Amino acid sequence: MEQHSSTYQSFKILLGEYLPIDRDILHVVIGFVLTLAAILMTRKSLRLRPFLGAFVIACLIGGGMEILDRRDDLQTLGDWRWRASAADFGRTIFIPLIGLLIALFLHIKRRQ
Repeated sequence: MEQHSSTYQSFKILLGEYLPIDRDILHVVIGFVLTLAAILMTRKSLRLRPFLGAFVIACLIGGGMEILDRRDDLQTLGDWRWRASAADFGRTIFIPLIGLLIALFLHIKRRQ
């Protein structure tokens, strides 16, 4: 591990050593797991609240991770790699957003 790494970056490096996936894919996996949890919570009856919750949690997790990355970028590089942060945030919320939109569409269609 790098000596100048923050605890958060050290954790990401350690996680990368044990998980056989790229760090970028980890963002997608987080969103997928949240959406899967929402699907399991709805089971047979479609409810919007679990999908909205998954989306909000994905936004909070994604935003929190990127705040930590921003802090580390500023400390180590002197500049924020905002494009990389925006892409990572988008990867984290993409699947929960799609799940929420599908649930909303089905909910509206069912009410008609």
